[in-house]
Amino acid sequence: MPCAKILVVDDEPGFLEFCRLTLNHKYDVVLLQSAEACEELIRREKIDLILLDIRLPGMDGLALAEKIKSDPDLSPIPIIIITGVVADSDLPPGFWKLGTPAQGFLTKPVDTATLLDEVEKVLAKTHGIDTSIKSSGGYL
Repeated sequence: MPCAKILVVDDEPGFLEFCRLTLNHKYDVVLLQSAEACEELIRREKIDLILLDIRLPGMDGLALAEKIKSDPDLSPIPIIIITGVVADSDLPPGFWKLGTPAQGFLTKPVDTATLLDEVEKVLAKTHGIDTSIKSSGGYL
């Protein structure tokens, strides 16, 4: 059974490496450091889930999420927003959750168990991916 393909878009190399190490044992992980190349890659490869940072060089993550969700071909792909913005700002807790087209939301720093739990929850809900199969992450 094929495993889910997860695209991680974040400009922090350390966070990309954390995601790769955390998810690579169970999922096919693709890493990008900017939003500009994201749309082309999504159209070229079958992406099952996007982990998306808000603060990115050029186009920010929220604008990219809106662009993806407004495209009928791309809109079924679930997005989990992952950001450290909340921790660094005076915005009220949960502000970024309001009105975002995301199926999940995590704040940095995020631990391994929380990241895995959120990924598995969103994949199970949106794609019917059996997250109990630890070796394959296959589809039901």
